[in-house]
Amino acid sequence: MSDYLDPTDSVAVPRKTALRPTSLDGKVVTLLDISKAKGNHLLDRIEELLRERTHATAIVRKKKPTFARPAPDGLRQEIVGATDVLIEALAD
Repeated sequence: MSDYLDPTDSVAVPRKTALRPTSLDGKVVTLLDISKAKGNHLLDRIEELLRERTHATAIVRKKKPTFARPAPDGLRQEIVGATDVLIEALAD
């Protein structure tokens, strides 16, 4: 696990990365589109590969309203309460 600084806070706050699962089998995977141009194309391909190569219980798609701001609290709570693994796409 590595330490990172959270740029979304008003003051840089050290954060640790989440533990990585050894497998996605039996997991709920959420693909988060942050609304950057062509991010959805990247997530389409990731979803295709996940469906081919894993036995995830579910693959769920979510989208932020804008890339310019952090995800709204409601969306974050929805993701935290319903997912085991989050993949976020950034593309242009």
